[in-house]
Amino acid sequence: MKLISPRMICGNRGDLLSRFGILAALRRLGFDDVAVFCDSERDVAPLGYTTLPYGKLYNFLPPRAGRRALRRSDVVVWTGGLDLQDDSSLLKLMHTWLTFLSYRTLGCRIIMANQGAGPLTTRAGRWLARRILNLVDCFIARDSGTLRLLQGLGTKTRLVRAHDGIFLPDLDSATVTPADQATVDRLTADAAGQKLIGFNLRLWFHFSNSIIPYHWAKTRYQERARGPMDRLVEASIDLIRRLRSTTGGRVVLLSMYEPDSHPWEDDLPYLRRVKDGLRNDPDVVLVEEPLGLGGFCRLVGRLNLMIGTRLHSTLTALRLGVPAINLAYTLKCKDIFGDLGLAAHAVELESFMSDPAAVASLARSVLADQGAPGRIRQIVRQRCAENFQVLDEVLAAMVTATAPPPARAA
Repeated sequence: MKLISPRMICGNRGDLLSRFGILAALRRLGFDDVAVFCDSERDVAPLGYTTLPYGKLYNFLPPRAGRRALRRSDVVVWTGGLDLQDDSSLLKLMHTWLTFLSYRTLGCRIIMANQGAGPLTTRAGRWLARRILNLVDCFIARDSGTLRLLQGLGTKTRLVRAHDGIFLPDLDSATVTPADQATVDRLTADAAGQKLIGFNLRLWFHFSNSIIPYHWAKTRYQERARGPMDRLVEASIDLIRRLRSTTGGRVVLLSMYEPDSHPWEDDLPYLRRVKDGLRNDPDVVLVEEPLGLGGFCRLVGRLNLMIGTRLHSTLTALRLGVPAINLAYTLKCKDIFGDLGLAAHAVELESFMSDPAAVASLARSVLADQGAPGRIRQIVRQRCAENFQVLDEVLAAMVTATAPPPARAA
């Protein structure tokens, strides 16, 4: 059975890591004939899969090699991330629907693997999401909230409960280059025995259920977010000052985007503002160097605690056995942390902005809990095993469905 992974991911480390986890699991399951559309071959190395460049209109129009690969494929594995939502742009849902229609026209079956969904608050959004699901053979939901939402759409698509694609066994097989290792060593040099605390924040408050996507009207969207983001930056500075004064830990400011990949989505402009507010503190370190997926995981794996707004900044830490606190900007964050048995570690973003001291207190408590890393590793082992079993069962059913009928006896 020939598989292809065509979802467009450019620079978003969270989605790239979820995809890598799924692709590495396919390799472990014995699927060798897999083609992957990607922005950089290093995002797929060392799996050895065929790589293809993205095409136009967010890969709705693949290049010639991509079209050939799609025509010879049996199953599209739509990996990771979140596409069934209407808070960012209805055009995104329309694009997914038309893209999936094109795959079905080519004779491909579709698995949406380890995805989230929601919010879906508009009638148009729910209608489009239902049409998309009706083209899909199986949707592997990464959290209980996603599963409930999709069950409420009345689709006949097979829905399976699992976890984010980052929770799969072979994430640590991503390549770490010597240059990446040198960067990690420099950033985490720990002569004084300091705790290492990662921190991430993202642009938020800018979505508006518009038809027009954010990157087509950046000025308008950014203006909508200006006031709340000013508060979020100030709360972040307040939190880090408290952590520095009470724990003496080094704070590492981490973007979940690779440098210069998507400037309008990157976390760096806001992290730079945080660093600027703490410019006189040499133990607040901003990471601006490029790091491959393996190097990024190596860096996160050295932390003692990760505090992050982007969901995958904290999921990456948990996957690597590092305690994490999520500053939850949507229900998906609280759903996933609740499913992991870590509901108390998901703090609503508005609550954080109103009371950074409470998050600082929670962080100190987590850092003092010597048993936390061991409990997290146990949770991760269980979730990885469950995820792998689900993926195995879904792919096995697909193999059976796509196998040619047995030849009749003469």
